[in-house]
Amino acid sequence: MSISLQGTVAFEPEFVGNLNLLTRTMIAHGLDPDVFVISKDIASAPTLPFVGPMLYDYIVVSGGDEFVVTETCDQLFLEHFLHHIGDVADEAPPPVAPGMFARLSRWMSPAV
Repeated sequence: MSISLQGTVAFEPEFVGNLNLLTRTMIAHGLDPDVFVISKDIASAPTLPFVGPMLYDYIVVSGGDEFVVTETCDQLFLEHFLHHIGDVADEAPPPVAPGMFARLSRWMSPAV
């Protein structure tokens, strides 16, 4: 068993794909993912739906504790939730290898 998902709005496929990462992180921090329920609902009915982003309420319930996070998308909620459970990396992410264009322009530039 793992984290239970429910709500009136479907979760994005990217978020569902990251559930294994979230589960492993929770276990690493001594949390039992089986007792967590994440619910996603529309935050409020906008009076003008074409003005501003759609907001969602993410309600996280664990045993008797619960908290609510309001975000515009699942990825921002995931970042907030990972921060909440203490998985904040203190070091910078590894540098990205230069792409083909960067290598080509460096190769074509004259030596100094």
